[in-house]
Amino acid sequence: MTMTANRNSFGLDSPIFHAALILLVIGLVMVYSASSFKARELYHDSKHFLENHALRVALGLFLMLLAARIDYRVWLRLAPVLVILSVGLLVYLLVSPAVPVIRGSRRWLAIAGFQFQVSDLARLALVLFLSASLVRPRHSLETLKGFAFHLAVVAGVIVPIFLEPDVGTALLIGFVALLLIFVSGCRLRYLAALLGTALPAFGVWLLLGDTYHTTRFRSFLDSLLGKGVEWQTKQSLVALGNGHIWGLGLGAGKQKFHFLPDPFTDFIYAIIGEEFGLIGTLVIVFVFLYLVRKGLQAAMNAPDTSGKLLGIGIVLNIAIYAFVNAAVVANLLPTTGIPMPFISYGGSAMLTNLFALGILLNIAQQAEKKSKLYPAKPYAYRRGRVKG
Repeated sequence: MTMTANRNSFGLDSPIFHAALILLVIGLVMVYSASSFKARELYHDSKHFLENHALRVALGLFLMLLAARIDYRVWLRLAPVLVILSVGLLVYLLVSPAVPVIRGSRRWLAIAGFQFQVSDLARLALVLFLSASLVRPRHSLETLKGFAFHLAVVAGVIVPIFLEPDVGTALLIGFVALLLIFVSGCRLRYLAALLGTALPAFGVWLLLGDTYHTTRFRSFLDSLLGKGVEWQTKQSLVALGNGHIWGLGLGAGKQKFHFLPDPFTDFIYAIIGEEFGLIGTLVIVFVFLYLVRKGLQAAMNAPDTSGKLLGIGIVLNIAIYAFVNAAVVANLLPTTGIPMPFISYGGSAMLTNLFALGILLNIAQQAEKKSKLYPAKPYAYRRGRVKG
C-alpha cells in the first residue's frame, strides 16, 4: 500500500477533521440526552445506547485514521471490486431467507452480531467507482455509450436498494451519482432525456402506487395542504416549537419520553432543537457548512481529476444526507429514514462516513503537498466540468 508522508500523516490538523470532531462530540452528548430514558426503561442502564454509540465512534475514528494514511488512489483501484461486492450483498439481502425483515425492509446484514446496512457500503463504493471511471477515455461521457455504461452501474447499485425497499437511500445515492456525472462534463441532452423519462414515471408511482413509501409521500403532501401531519412529524415539529430560540436546556426536552419515535437516531436533530433551540440547530448547520466548504476546497485542489471527483462525492454524501435529515425534521421533506451524519446513533452509517472522511483527509494532504510544489496552479472549473 502507498502511504502518504508529510508532517502530519493523519491529517488531524485539518479543519475538516476539526469540524467533524465537533459534530461527533455533539452527537455523543445528544445521543445520551435523547436515549437515556429509553435505555433505562429497556436495559435498566441509562448509558446503554451511549456506550454502544461511543464504541462505534471509536471504531469509526480508527477507520478514519487508517484511510487518512493510505493514498486515496489505492481505493480508486479497488473500486470495481467494492462495487461488485456491494451489489452482490444487496442481491443477497433480497433473496436470502436468512435476512431479517426489520420495519418492513431487508436492509441489514448481520455480521458477528452487528447489524450492517449494506447500502452504506454501496454508496461509498459507487462514488469511488465513478471517480475512477469517469476520467477514462473509453468511458467518455461525450458519447452515449459512455453515459449508458455509467448509468447502468448506478442502476445496478440503486435498484436493489429500491427493492429492499429503501426508497430514500436509493434516491439520495442516485442523486449524488448524477451530480458527479454532471460535474464530469456529461452532455446535458443525455441528462435531460434521462430526467425527462424517469421523473414523470417516478411521480406517477408516488401518486398512484400502493406501498408504504407512496402512502407516506401522499401524507406529506396532505400536510402541506393543511390536512394534518403524521404522528412522527407532528412530534418533531412540537419539539422544535418547544425549543424556541435558546431551548429548554440539555436533558430537559420532553418529546423523547414516548412522544417522538427514533429520538436519538433519525430525529435527533429535533431533540437538539428542543433542548438548544434555534441557536443550537443553526450551530449544527454552520459546522456542516464549514465542513463542506473546507472539503470542497481540498477536493478541487486534489492532484488529479479522480481525486477531485472523489472528494466532491464524499462531501456531497455528507452534505445532502445532513440537509435531508434536517428537512425531514422540519417537515420540508417526507420521512426518509436518513440519519444525521456524525450525530445520529447508528453503526454502519457512522463507520462509512468516518472512513470516507479519512479518504477526504488524505486528499486534503495530497492537495497541500501539490500546492507547495505548484503554488501558481489553481484548480479549473468550467461549464460544470471538473478538470485536472
